[in-house]
Amino acid sequence: MEIQGLPAHPLLAHGPIVLIPLVALLGIAMIIRPAWRITLGPWVVLLGFAMFAMTFLAVQTGEELQANVDSTQLIKDGAEMDDALRPIALALLVAIFLLVAPARSIARGGRGALATLGRSPLWNIVSMVLVVLTGVLATYWVIQTGR
Repeated sequence: MEIQGLPAHPLLAHGPIVLIPLVALLGIAMIIRPAWRITLGPWVVLLGFAMFAMTFLAVQTGEELQANVDSTQLIKDGAEMDDALRPIALALLVAIFLLVAPARSIARGGRGALATLGRSPLWNIVSMVLVVLTGVLATYWVIQTGR
């Protein structure tokens, strides 16, 4: 894939480089300020979807680029790390969603499963730990992939 004659991968790779740490930091901010889960949360989830889409596109175009250039050890290592980045980015998106959705359900006066989950102290701890772990892992991984 090309964008105005340039390989798309170097251009699209900047999306995950910026969005993954941003989503991770916003997730941690929502842990520190739980009220932000209600106001900022939906925007962070949307940003998470954009992050995952950009990660998916960057990995796809990286695979295409790898097939069209001479393969060096650096390119092989980057391709291997790229393959793991998709599920890690998806895990971050899911963790953010699982932090935000129960809080939003409670704020709307929900009585369903999400609201019940959000009222559980254990669930709150688990969701916060998931956001921190996946955020740190995803940020570390995208940095290592770009090296």
